[in-house]
Amino acid sequence: MSTRSDIIVEQADGTWKRIYCHWDGYPSHNGQILFKHYNSAKLAEAVVKHGDMSSLAPKCSKPKGHSFDNRKPGYSVYYGRDRDMTGREGHVGTCLADVWPDNNTGTEYTYVFMRDRPDDDFLGGWFVGDADEGQQSLVRLSDVLSGQIAEPTPNIKAFGGNFVIGTRK
Repeated sequence: MSTRSDIIVEQADGTWKRIYCHWDGYPSHNGQILFKHYNSAKLAEAVVKHGDMSSLAPKCSKPKGHSFDNRKPGYSVYYGRDRDMTGREGHVGTCLADVWPDNNTGTEYTYVFMRDRPDDDFLGGWFVGDADEGQQSLVRLSDVLSGQIAEPTPNIKAFGGNFVIGTRK
């Protein structure tokens, strides 16, 4: 069973982009990779550039010969770019609410990269929550990874469906 996640990034032009990631959505995997390898606005935009992905890795570029069936270690695998699937570009909107996943999306974690807002003394960066619990559940990813706060406890979704079968403890 996969642990699915959504990755949302506030773009330089003010739009927001959401992509889906099928594998290893836990903060200890995808969260750690996003925080360590994509912890700037430019790098966060790069990770969502190619749309929905099968798996996230430390690099999102495409080395020679890399594909869904011929994966190069350390490189992310995208549905459109690496598997030639259409309609997997992701979702773009003018605000976070436009791209926020619907309830019962089938994803366990939602990662959001917000840009700094110097006028409001807001330091951006990565946040994590469970879309099924609502936007208000976002917490700083750095606090989760450092153990300062507990990671979100998303509802576990049944494989192949969008319904809740329990709550992960």
